[in-house]
Amino acid sequence: MNRLYTSILLLAMYANVLALHAQEHVTIRGRIIDQGTSKPVIGATVSIKENERSGSSISGSEGGFTIRAHVNQTIVVTNVGYLPAELKVINEQEPVLIALVPDNRQLSEVVVTGALGLQRSARELGTSAQVVDNEHLNQGRVINPLLALASKVSSLRINASDATSGKTDPSVQVRLRGTRSFNRAQNDPIYVVDGVPIPDIGRLNPNDIESITVLKGANAAALYGSEGVNGAIMINTKAGSRGRGTIQFNNATTFSNVFLLPPAQTEFGQGQNGVYSATTAESWGPRFNGEMMPFGPPINGVQPEIRYAAPGSDNRLEFFDTGVTTQNDISFSGGDEQSTYYLSVQDVRIKGVIPGDQSARTGARFNGARNFGKLKTAYSVNYIYFDRNTTPDGPWLSVYTQPANLDYSEYRNWEDPNSPAHPLNWYNTVSSTKNPFFMADNTRNTAKQQTLNGRIELDYQFTDWFKAIYRLGYYNTNEDTRATTGKLASPIGARNVNGSVEDGANTFRRLNNDLILNFNKQFGDFSTNLLLGQNVRMDETKAIGVGASNLLLEDLFNPGSRIGELSGSSRIEQYRSLGTYGELTGGYRNYLFLTLTGRYDQVSVLSKDNRGYFYPGISTSFVFTDAIPSLKDHRVVNYGKIYASFNRTGNVTLSPYSLNNPYSQSGGFPYGSLVGFLPSLTNPNPNIEPEFVTSYEAGFQLALFNNRLNIDAAYVYSDSDGQIFTALSSSATGYNNSIVNAGRLTNSIIELSLNGDVVRNNSLRWNLGFNFSYTDNQVKELYSGNEFRIFRQSYAIIGQQYPTLKVSDYARDPQGRIIVDENGNTSTLDDNTVLGTMVPPYLMGLNSTVSYKGFQLGLQFDARMGGWIYSEVVPRMYTAGTHPATVAYGRQPFIMPNTVIDNGDGTYSPNTSVESRGDKAFWQSQGNVQINTAAKGDYLKLRELNLSYTLPKSWLSNQRVISAASIGFIANNLFIIRHSSNTLGDAESLYNQTDGYLSFRQIPPSRTYGFNVNVTF
Repeated sequence: MNRLYTSILLLAMYANVLALHAQEHVTIRGRIIDQGTSKPVIGATVSIKENERSGSSISGSEGGFTIRAHVNQTIVVTNVGYLPAELKVINEQEPVLIALVPDNRQLSEVVVTGALGLQRSARELGTSAQVVDNEHLNQGRVINPLLALASKVSSLRINASDATSGKTDPSVQVRLRGTRSFNRAQNDPIYVVDGVPIPDIGRLNPNDIESITVLKGANAAALYGSEGVNGAIMINTKAGSRGRGTIQFNNATTFSNVFLLPPAQTEFGQGQNGVYSATTAESWGPRFNGEMMPFGPPINGVQPEIRYAAPGSDNRLEFFDTGVTTQNDISFSGGDEQSTYYLSVQDVRIKGVIPGDQSARTGARFNGARNFGKLKTAYSVNYIYFDRNTTPDGPWLSVYTQPANLDYSEYRNWEDPNSPAHPLNWYNTVSSTKNPFFMADNTRNTAKQQTLNGRIELDYQFTDWFKAIYRLGYYNTNEDTRATTGKLASPIGARNVNGSVEDGANTFRRLNNDLILNFNKQFGDFSTNLLLGQNVRMDETKAIGVGASNLLLEDLFNPGSRIGELSGSSRIEQYRSLGTYGELTGGYRNYLFLTLTGRYDQVSVLSKDNRGYFYPGISTSFVFTDAIPSLKDHRVVNYGKIYASFNRTGNVTLSPYSLNNPYSQSGGFPYGSLVGFLPSLTNPNPNIEPEFVTSYEAGFQLALFNNRLNIDAAYVYSDSDGQIFTALSSSATGYNNSIVNAGRLTNSIIELSLNGDVVRNNSLRWNLGFNFSYTDNQVKELYSGNEFRIFRQSYAIIGQQYPTLKVSDYARDPQGRIIVDENGNTSTLDDNTVLGTMVPPYLMGLNSTVSYKGFQLGLQFDARMGGWIYSEVVPRMYTAGTHPATVAYGRQPFIMPNTVIDNGDGTYSPNTSVESRGDKAFWQSQGNVQINTAAKGDYLKLRELNLSYTLPKSWLSNQRVISAASIGFIANNLFIIRHSSNTLGDAESLYNQTDGYLSFRQIPPSRTYGFNVNVTF
């Protein structure tokens, strides 16, 4: 018995030793990184699988963590957007490295910013949404976040509009799922930053952006009112994270060179009718012979000379400088269990490609959050100072039309009174062909703008099923502008320049208030979420200008020092809107959802009788892989969802006071004590109602092959009826125009997005993404007639895509051959020819990211097809004799190809003997035939390239200052493949918000390249 007792005691003691050993506490330290990029994963949760109550750890700013565990237990690492990872605890190991694998399915389900800036599961959405994260947004280090979105989202078209307001800060046109309004200024999506709508994000620091969610179409943005009818760009800025504070510094420096200038001839130089002229700015002189020739008028009795030859390279490029853009960013972030902070400062300096053009932008942002029990608070403030100094349009028109024998490198020093470059000595007196360096320096536009944007958000959780959110947003810009032209006095009237100055002050202020009640309740298998809210928005605009057009003194830009009267204007506008909205989402077993939305708006720009309007919406989604048991944990289909939606959204495109009858001051008044005013000639129709856009959408999402391939496809149809625009009316009514509800536009859209990992292992990851869209935009109805002119060659035509290019064309025979008369001259048709849409209906984007150990290569390709472009530069080049077509036959008479002779009896004979003269008059007439200056706008370009290298941790292990660092090469627009007919320029750029229209007022596009350095402390 004693022996048995002793044996039991020994066994118990041995088991206790084993148990004590098994439960030995050890401390595990490690670091969590992204498997593909090797970048630290911040905010990952580290817990113990066998005992979830034992506590957890959160990875810090560098992905580091510390946790206590027992030997033989399992550490589990989880984070949104990644597959879970597990690690068996053996002993108190050296620091471990855990690489998380991205989970594309999880991203599609969770990381979506919905309407009102609230986070929602993507499985609930009955419409398409795409997310662009910080890494992909900043791949090309573009300073404008809108330009950084180009070709990265299906159905999103970004165009740089080179407005004369600033060449170092081009405006951007954004179109999401086509055009819905004939009013070209009312087709932009709404921009929402951290839940607050703001009018512009062009100067927002892209490095401050955590992610951008693009909610497409009116369906996705129904709760935002009329501004959401064109879709929503939802921006989440960075917030601090719990753990040790982080300092990050980034520098990007790029260099820009213009390219894609229209080609120019280099065979003939200045003169007329084949005879050289020292004072002619056109290239109709003799063929270049390399001899020294007189140039311009004598200077102090000495005749300047020039070599009569074309330079070896394109002489026009000598006018443009190498642009330099320098970005410096520094940010500080951190926090604890109750609060977080993020502070950033950015400085951007741009030296433009036009001599003298420059701009500077300095901005600072502070984002903070703090929890007080059930009350969560968030607040942010963003300040931006922007200073611009540019020249308006003009100098480069001179460059396109002046002779090739001018060597611009010799004419920069125009201030030397003894130089041929001086404006009083310049070889030609025509105002449009002055020395372009003088024109650029003498005419300047400056602007100093301050922007302040902030928000306060209070989120109180009353119960586990009810919370209230109050959000106050403020946006304010103040801009001082000055446009000056220096006075130049000359005894020769054609050389005289009247000095002028125009000063302006512009202020815009917006106050945005949202009160949102959120009810969330579960009833067995059913879930419900109800949002009720009210929005109050108040906009105020004030613009004041004063100017003088005939200054007395050189270099003194004072409106008081003038001859004649001052010019001036003053405009004050106020806009108010009140919106009440609601959204109810019901879910069944987390795989079937139905969402109902509704909003009632009241806006101040409509008359009192029509001021209020209501619009509803409905959407549904069905995650069939969760609903069908046989598809759960399927080897091929990992995730699948189908969705559909319907929405009818009101859209008001009127400016404030459009329905008032304004009076303007009559010419010559006030005269003494008499005043005189004239009424407007536009009928302010008080019966105007909102435009209504009816939208339908259906689509599906799939994740296949262990989430290696993701597919999102959709079909969208929208019908914009009751368009608000100004139409011609009978003058018998007392008005020449009237504001009417008429016109109808439809959009039929097909969208496809693909994303997948071609290779994915521990050391190499190659990800490919492709997006495609086709948009058929049709004009269905107009107020009167079958067409109206939008801008020059751009038309709206019933039954055609909008807008349509319509140009003059040759008179041709039934076979399409050009008819010439007995003198070899051509003629044009009475009716212009419709070529096609000026908006490319086919949009494609391809991105490729390769990560291998510390190296990463990112490529972004952009393709657009099916559109037409028109250039107003080329006709001027025909007239000036600089276009290559004008030398195709050596300036000699020739038989024009593909021409016929009219036999007078309805038949035509091939032209074998009638010669065209080939002189200036002939080629100028050819330049006036607009079909010669139109081309297909198809292109494929390498929009962005980023090659970077992240330094290994071992290189930084012997110091405690720098925790991570990377260096890289960046480039934009490295190459472009254009349609063979397009020698006009870049089809992406546009003038005056007109798609497909190229102007001499635009500078050529640029190719940029540079380097990037990123350091984390």
